[in-house]
Amino acid sequence: MLCKKLKSSSKFVFSSLGICLCAGLIFIGCSKLGSRQTSRTVYQQDRIVIWTSCREFAQYIELFNRQHKDNCAILVYKENPALSLPPAKDENPPDIIVGSWLRTETPQKNFKTLDYLFDTKKLTSDVFYPQLLDSGKRKDVQYLLPVSFNLPAVVFSTENKDLIPENYNLSLEQIRQTASAFNEKNKKEAYTKIGFTPLGNNDFLYLVSKMKGTDFREEKGEIVWNGQALLNAATMLRDWVYKENTSPQIEEDFSFKYLFMPYYRQVSSGRTLLAYTTSDSLFKILKEQDLSVDYRWIVENKSIYIEDSLTMMGIYKNANNQVGATEFISWFFQSENQRSILETKENLHLETDLFGIAGGFSSLRDVTEHVLPIYYNQLLTNLPPSQMLTVSQMLPPRWESYRTLVVEPYVKAVVTMEDGEPTPDLQDFEKEWRKKVFD
Repeated sequence: MLCKKLKSSSKFVFSSLGICLCAGLIFIGCSKLGSRQTSRTVYQQDRIVIWTSCREFAQYIELFNRQHKDNCAILVYKENPALSLPPAKDENPPDIIVGSWLRTETPQKNFKTLDYLFDTKKLTSDVFYPQLLDSGKRKDVQYLLPVSFNLPAVVFSTENKDLIPENYNLSLEQIRQTASAFNEKNKKEAYTKIGFTPLGNNDFLYLVSKMKGTDFREEKGEIVWNGQALLNAATMLRDWVYKENTSPQIEEDFSFKYLFMPYYRQVSSGRTLLAYTTSDSLFKILKEQDLSVDYRWIVENKSIYIEDSLTMMGIYKNANNQVGATEFISWFFQSENQRSILETKENLHLETDLFGIAGGFSSLRDVTEHVLPIYYNQLLTNLPPSQMLTVSQMLPPRWESYRTLVVEPYVKAVVTMEDGEPTPDLQDFEKEWRKKVFD
């Protein structure tokens, strides 16, 4: 689904009563601040306007406002903040922007440099995962700070743990071989078990293309990629499906018959050995339900590819309140404050559908490695290996729709094409996407 720009700067969207209450507290705090000012103009200048697609920031803002009596932050929900820049003429500009797809070739058009935060010791670079911090730079200038990230994984039932290699990660080849050994047929040569179905999740097809060097990126306003690497990835997947699981049709029939349930139920059913997911979904489910499942990170060439939608934060170029924005950012990227955020969420039993900090692992190593495992016990046995984390290149704000409507269907078409059929052309899928998006 294409992200839609929200035209109203005062529209707030929340998914739970707890978050609505937090939002209410934010407005109460702002009202009190406004009453202390000598004029409404002063009040408007002093508030910190935060555009974000992460509704859980309402909780963070409420905590910040309680601790900072002379500052007031407010949240303006934007489904895709990158598509809302620059602000409409009748719209109050943001001070801070938090969201995905904010990295561009010319970040100075929308964001202020943040080097002063490190020069003045308000932040220290060594608290961040270095790969993530570097992803917010352009020509050695820091324009964006990483907030949170997610990783690809496979899950399996603990009943089958003896079938899984004894390490913390699985390569694509290990997944293929381990899953194939699990396959089982009945006397009629029909599969009763298939260890893994690559075609069962389109996101997995895209992940393989990324891990095999397709290198999707935005250059001069256009999406470019390594065409041969993409074709090689799709061909490898085709070989996997035909050699290990007989054919795409067999996989589809098996999935329709046995794998119609959520991914974590698929592995606990015993019909399949491994299922694909990402860390945000995995730890949300493990937090909510008592499941006998374990997981492995998916690795290739000693790299674990961070999900493209990693969340970044920056100060808008035309911010009215850079001083307040600086104070909020300095506060947010302190480990003790993120610890307080997690404690508050736990103690108040706030039911949100987001994992960790802003829906993912925190960009602060201390928080991810020492605080999150307190609340997500499964992390104690398998933390993300920091040296393997790999960040994708810059991608455009509409990348999710492009990936969903162009890349994934193309890979699937190559995998499922009939023998002798001409290889599909990615450009044909792209033309259809442009018609749907821009016509």
